[in-house]
Amino acid sequence: MLDDELQWEETACNWCGSFEAQLIFEGPDRLEHLPGCFRLVRCSRCGLIRQNPRLAWASLQSYYPEGYISHPRLAKDEKNPIKRWDKRYGPWKRLRAVQRYQPGGRLLEVGCGSGQFLEEALRTGKWTVVGVEPSPHAASYARQRLGGQIYQGRFSEIDLAAESFDAIVLWNVLEHLESPVDDLRHAVRLLKAGGWLAFSIPNLDSLEARIFGPYWVGWDLPRHLYLFPRQALEEILDEVGLKVAEYRCISSSYSVLGLSLDFWAQSWGEDHPHLKASLLQVYNSLPMRALLVPLLWSLDRLKRSTLITVFAQKASVSTHGNVHGPDLS
Repeated sequence: MLDDELQWEETACNWCGSFEAQLIFEGPDRLEHLPGCFRLVRCSRCGLIRQNPRLAWASLQSYYPEGYISHPRLAKDEKNPIKRWDKRYGPWKRLRAVQRYQPGGRLLEVGCGSGQFLEEALRTGKWTVVGVEPSPHAASYARQRLGGQIYQGRFSEIDLAAESFDAIVLWNVLEHLESPVDDLRHAVRLLKAGGWLAFSIPNLDSLEARIFGPYWVGWDLPRHLYLFPRQALEEILDEVGLKVAEYRCISSSYSVLGLSLDFWAQSWGEDHPHLKASLLQVYNSLPMRALLVPLLWSLDRLKRSTLITVFAQKASVSTHGNVHGPDLS
């Protein structure tokens, strides 16, 4: 799709409804190298960060190609045992963290991709799983390989029964949603009383965000439509009827750090291609991987990794009626 064929839309903040905002920075698509220049702004009233203007939904879909990094093959389709273990490790750690709060039951994953996490949940025999995925390609793959209930479409448009899930998870999904606050409200409606919501989002307080600035992978323009400062996030979760139990960095990702490094190297790589290649070669070497293990472990413990996971519980007896945004007048 050519730059002049893109469709754009102006949007108000999905939390407080304000159009007033300050520009943070503008940048290109550093991951897929597709056309366009995209603007991140901070809401002047509530502090939530969003793209504005942003691509209309139809235009944005072309920025999620079939090979997009969140749509890999399932572990059971890997013949190489090392690769198979590598694909299972991340979902296994996330599932183990969820089961500290909810050991089993009915599980919904929003943005399930090709179904890696649901595959791991099914493996335990403790869960009945349901997935929602906007990508037709990824949803079809997950449905064929996992069976069960995999719905293709936007989360808000899928007809699911209220108070029917013990746990709902959104792994690196909330920042991709056009109306994340509305979708959180929808998730709360689907949770049983006392049910759990777990989600991972880019951590604006991470060391990588401070070091790499506009080259930080957490911005991921234009796919990340919203980012969540801690104070705004806590107010949102409280208003939609969720009580936060824990903020946690489950696993600092070597590959995610490598993407930030690659994005930074792109800024001077065209003039110095050999330097960029040498830098990435050193980064991907086994000695460097070994040296980074204690750093990544420490960042997890300090909650300064690029991804942070939130575990929050719906009240056992609902005290929230129709929930609205904050009163910022």
